[in-house]
Amino acid sequence: MIIEKNIEKIKQRAKDSVDENYALLEMLNNDSFLAENANIKVKDFYNEIQGQIKCEECGECCREVLIVFEKKDIEILAQHLKENKEEIIKKYFHCFEKFDCYVMNSSPCVFQKNNLCTIYEYRGTECREFPYLDSKPFSEIFKYVFQGYSICPIHFNVIEMLKKDSEIIKAKGDLIGA
Repeated sequence: MIIEKNIEKIKQRAKDSVDENYALLEMLNNDSFLAENANIKVKDFYNEIQGQIKCEECGECCREVLIVFEKKDIEILAQHLKENKEEIIKKYFHCFEKFDCYVMNSSPCVFQKNNLCTIYEYRGTECREFPYLDSKPFSEIFKYVFQGYSICPIHFNVIEMLKKDSEIIKAKGDLIGA
């Protein structure tokens, strides 16, 4: 399979694929067995493409996604920047009390320069785990993966591979034939 890395092409394909993606999302949402079975496939797809897509050549997530830091992430960042955590929060974040975390107060991420993270070793948990496909089962995060479809070449290509999977195609056919 040809891996798409061009973010402009990905954004256009995302616009063109809204209905198709919604149908697949609904299938996964309504069929937990299918979503569970996709875990291994998605992990395999991810392993197949991850070496071909370099995040530092893209950085779109740092420009488009809400940057979330947990309390422990703020402490680590404060130590690295040699500032107190209250000053870090005041300067860069809004407290999101409902979820006990902090959301960056500007976009793109203030720590991104030339598609590279200037605090890479000290970045937040969400940033470390993104695109999540190697740290969480797909059946638990597929809605987030679909949200990232238009901004993350890894999410985009994994979903495209999933659409071409014979089990998914069969399930879609069964759904249409029902």
